[in-house]
Amino acid sequence: MNEILVVGAAPIAGAEAFYGALLSEAAHVVAADAAGEWCVRLGRVPDFVVGDFDSSSEGAVDRLTGLGASIERFPTDKALTDLEIAVDVALRHWTAPICITAAFTGRLDHTLAAIGLLTRAGAQARIAEPDWRAWTADPAHPLRLRLPVGSTFSIIALEACSGVTARGGRWELAGQVLQPLSGRGVSNEALDADITVSVEQGRLLVLSVDDVD
Repeated sequence: MNEILVVGAAPIAGAEAFYGALLSEAAHVVAADAAGEWCVRLGRVPDFVVGDFDSSSEGAVDRLTGLGASIERFPTDKALTDLEIAVDVALRHWTAPICITAAFTGRLDHTLAAIGLLTRAGAQARIAEPDWRAWTADPAHPLRLRLPVGSTFSIIALEACSGVTARGGRWELAGQVLQPLSGRGVSNEALDADITVSVEQGRLLVLSVDDVD
């Protein structure tokens, strides 16, 4: 798969097979902090490991360097999170789409910041976790998804949006206005395998909480 996998240090326990498959399929891997050695344990040496390494075990930098990973180390007092740095490194080195994974914790502030990062990671960026997926859509980049019939998906405005159109769900939208974080597009059901979402103004987050193709 021609994607750059950006790996956070917050994997879901028991989902090693899911993450291992992402790692094996990725064209390149950038890991944030402790994710570096975790990726190695799952069978993939990251191209880059970045961050302040405050959550990595002692000697991790030397071990990762010995395996061939490039290291970009930053001070603990910094303006960016390790995940943001990892995305910046991915964008600096490659042009392929970015997939963010293992980056969502029980802390709401971290989760919101990680989702916000998706909007800055490029038009084809996505999030992949064992139990949910996410993509963005904007006026220049409508979204077409293949979802299992009967699966649940939601459309959430990240800013004031107008001209929101969605086809293929039980509740279709046609040129709707959505306010930021409105519940208007939450918990739709795929009636068709092909779901299309577009917006004339603003940016949308589209989430699926079921397996997707």
